[in-house]
Amino acid sequence: MSQRCDQCRSKIRGTPHRTYTGRILCERCNDRLTGATAGAIVGGGLPNMISTAGWYQRAKKAMRPRSRG
Repeated sequence: MSQRCDQCRSKIRGTPHRTYTGRILCERCNDRLTGATAGAIVGGGLPNMISTAGWYQRAKKAMRPRSRG
């Protein structure tokens, strides 16, 4: 049985991420939530949360090893 992300409803490939509230998220949505949480902790309100979430997603994507093909 495949699971779906509670946020974007896409099929989860790999390990699902469970939040403290019990939601199940895919890797991409979990990265967005982690970045937004970091932005909220730092302060600056909603604009800081949004920008930190985007920055975190791009930084994590850049750190992934690229497949050789």
